[in-house]
Amino acid sequence: MKIINTKTTRAIVGAVVAMSWAMSAVMAQPAEAGQPRPEFKGPVKVFILAGQSNMEGHGGVKTLDRLAEHPTHGFLLKKIKQDDGSFVVRDDVFVSYQKADERIKRPLSVGMGAWGADWFGPELMFGIGMGDHFKEPVLLIKTCWGGHSLYGNFRPPSAGQAAYETGYKPEEIGASYHKMVKEVRECLANLDTDFPQLKGLQTELCGFVWFQGWNDMCQPGDKIRQQVYDEYCPNFVHLVQDLRAEFKVPNLPVVLGELGVGGEKVDQNMAAFRAGQARIATCPELKGTVGYVRTAPFWYPELDDLPRKMESEEYRVRKAVAARLKEQLKDQPESKEPKKMEKLTREAGDKALIDDAAYQKAKKESDRHVCNWYCHYQGSARVYCMVGYSLAEAMKPLLTPKP
Repeated sequence: MKIINTKTTRAIVGAVVAMSWAMSAVMAQPAEAGQPRPEFKGPVKVFILAGQSNMEGHGGVKTLDRLAEHPTHGFLLKKIKQDDGSFVVRDDVFVSYQKADERIKRPLSVGMGAWGADWFGPELMFGIGMGDHFKEPVLLIKTCWGGHSLYGNFRPPSAGQAAYETGYKPEEIGASYHKMVKEVRECLANLDTDFPQLKGLQTELCGFVWFQGWNDMCQPGDKIRQQVYDEYCPNFVHLVQDLRAEFKVPNLPVVLGELGVGGEKVDQNMAAFRAGQARIATCPELKGTVGYVRTAPFWYPELDDLPRKMESEEYRVRKAVAARLKEQLKDQPESKEPKKMEKLTREAGDKALIDDAAYQKAKKESDRHVCNWYCHYQGSARVYCMVGYSLAEAMKPLLTPKP
């Protein structure tokens, strides 16, 4: 490989879009459909995309059209979705992503997120941005696992042992760091086999992209929480320095995204953690080679308001059902059995929700924007697109000048 120096949680899981991967594949067409494939010249521009579940990607395709409503960047939807409703497939950008049950190794499009065909992450708009920037082909290597922390799982070797009890087993400390390095090396070693379009081309490691933070923010107990927050910046510096040494790229450009879940109005813990993250932007060790992207501004009011409205309607319906059932069964044997009453109440509530017009209206409105958990930006495709786009924009100035 030729390496060149450059730069209150509620699981609101909506019904998954009723399309299979096969259908998505049929709908998806290359950006230049009908045109001959380009004859690539190297080097292949390689980027490592690492982190936890938000880098895996929980943006739901069913919410993608909300991107068009963004006040300044709605035009980005046309880079993903064509006029006939099919999804663009970039024939100049490739993705390698080893998931637990699937190895993705194909041209960039939707369907490269955590759960299959109807999900994606920051890789989509980041890859489009890099593909537009370079005339050479681009390869994104995703190395990310849900629930993994920087102070524990990704702890880099040079960070040493924590000065506090992390709660991890010794073999878990740093395991994700080493797995990341292994997967990158394996991908590059098997490039000709896994990506025949790139056969024979040299590769250039161009950048490292990091989108992570939830577990560092919310998991530590009171005794170590602030220590974890304070240590986030130095741990990240160690992470970057170790990767630069590992791949012999001393000034490897680095871009990271803020943990912006919840937007600007968040609790004390989130604010304190973000402060620890933000210090990375000005740390002297990475001066001139790091880009920091705030993602809290990408959160928008509907992600709070619509789920609350739906929950309020659901509470109204279930409360009325419970009161009615209690009255109806007050002299019956069932009323003396709490577990049975609970089951009957739940089932009656479920049925009542189906028939309640106000609840169904609120649910429909919410489902247009929300299809996953709060910690995953409510599954908002609009947010994930803005994250990926902004990470790419932050990376561009750190790269060598475009030819």
